[in-house]
Amino acid sequence: MAERAQAVFRWWFPRGETYAIGRVLFLRGLGAIYLVALLSWWVQVDEIAGSGGLIPLADFLDRAGEVLDQQNRSRWGSVPTLFWFGSGDGAIHLTCLVGVILAALLLVGLAPGPCLVGLWAIYLSLLSTGGAFMSFQWDILLVEAGFLAIWLAPWGWRESEGGRRIPIGSSSPPLRIGETAVLWLAWFLIAKLMFQSGWVKLAWATSAQPEWWPEASAMTYHYFTQPIPNPLAWWMHQLPRGFQEFSLWPMYFVELVLPFFVFLGVRLRLVAALGFAGLMFGILLTGNYTYFNWLTIVLCLPLVADRDWRALGGFLLRLRKRFRPNRKTDSTGSSAAPNPLGSEGKPTSKPPGWISLAWRAPALVLLVLLNFAVCLGDWHGVSQRIRDPLLPWTHLSRDLTPEWVDRLRAKTSPFCLANGYGLFRTMTTERPEIGLEGSSDGVNWKPYDLRWKPDRLDEAPPWVAPHQPRVAWQFWFAALEPGYHPRNPSAGWMPRLVAGLLDNDPVALSFFAENPFPDRPPKAIRGVRWRYEFTTPEEKRETGNWWKRTRAGMWLPEVRKR
Repeated sequence: MAERAQAVFRWWFPRGETYAIGRVLFLRGLGAIYLVALLSWWVQVDEIAGSGGLIPLADFLDRAGEVLDQQNRSRWGSVPTLFWFGSGDGAIHLTCLVGVILAALLLVGLAPGPCLVGLWAIYLSLLSTGGAFMSFQWDILLVEAGFLAIWLAPWGWRESEGGRRIPIGSSSPPLRIGETAVLWLAWFLIAKLMFQSGWVKLAWATSAQPEWWPEASAMTYHYFTQPIPNPLAWWMHQLPRGFQEFSLWPMYFVELVLPFFVFLGVRLRLVAALGFAGLMFGILLTGNYTYFNWLTIVLCLPLVADRDWRALGGFLLRLRKRFRPNRKTDSTGSSAAPNPLGSEGKPTSKPPGWISLAWRAPALVLLVLLNFAVCLGDWHGVSQRIRDPLLPWTHLSRDLTPEWVDRLRAKTSPFCLANGYGLFRTMTTERPEIGLEGSSDGVNWKPYDLRWKPDRLDEAPPWVAPHQPRVAWQFWFAALEPGYHPRNPSAGWMPRLVAGLLDNDPVALSFFAENPFPDRPPKAIRGVRWRYEFTTPEEKRETGNWWKRTRAGMWLPEVRKR
């Protein structure tokens, strides 16, 4: 009996598992994510943060610099950005260009350590100066993951320490003790992201917001209320209510149970990775969530041990051989092509001991303390914001974080080294949309068709991810407010957009499919608030429309040029 129990334990917790392949794939994948994120921002940066954009970067830094100087606060410590050296349009484009080059180098495995330092500094610079347009959880997640990857990456010219390039998944040197410590933090990051995303759905449930719990009706609203649905979202919305209610339970299991599997051995770690990735694939198929789902999948890669990557590589080779049987084989009858995910073998170098841990130790201690503060702070903070929780046991009633740790977290918060997450904290049950309209006489109004948004009822929801049209996203957030207010952080850019439309400014018009006033600009602009819903299959067959809508009042009263 004891021998059987010991055998079961060894199966769940095998000795000597290595994660060198997962590290290589993680770093390459992070390069791909950086590349997509930077290109997506670059193609719209002139209209958003350029000198003629909605929130000019140079103007923001001028104002911020004056305020920080008056308060005797550090500019770099409060707004960490390379644009303090220069904030003109040329500097913005040069920064994006350098970032794209570094991301491409990281993607092919060249100088991963230095590339990651540059990418982290560049994306943090964009995040710090992007205002509401760079305020999304995946932006801070990319910065946090990028900083963590700096300490996990090898620092040679190529992926090996000695300068010899190591193909993906070959018999790479095992991770040393310092890299292994960072690997555990990488595991914690994906576990934190998933668990917090499940926890907030329960912690924020109230009698006024019972969609996640106990009504289990959240998915009956999700597909049509998400910021930018895609065509599959319409079809998923048509599924029976029973399916929508049931689909919450696999999600709860993935987000609330599987995070603990990350720390329970190699077998359960693989189960967690597959569960996380499966959930992300389901989400990206039914919505346009930019690069977020792909970034989360990349964060799953270090969870998979080398043994499992090699098993996958062997399976792919056998599958390839079946469809290409005429390939040359060696004397043993096996394919002559190398295994793309490597093979078993002795390490090519011996770990040098505790040196790898020593120079990483300050960063490791800092990250452990910050994550400790973030998690406890979030669990306690929700009790200060939710007065009638349906599940009070999800709240931490006492603040267990020492004051000095809170001060450390506040001082380092501009650098986004460790962050709290809470995706889909609550579920919106209606879809308000802002429809901007212009008029030349104050009587007849013509609509502006915002790109990527459901202005036209017969227009299918778009496929746009992994690109993120950030103005369209901000329109979604702004519409959640009953009307325009100058202090609304989601719509502080709206006056500049409206002023541009009143002048037929090319920057303002670039966000719309066409200009309804091509000959002369309108004399007035207003914003109508609409309530959108998906059509039923019967309605779509009769009308050809994907959407139906009802007018819900005015969001922006009529505005005229002075």
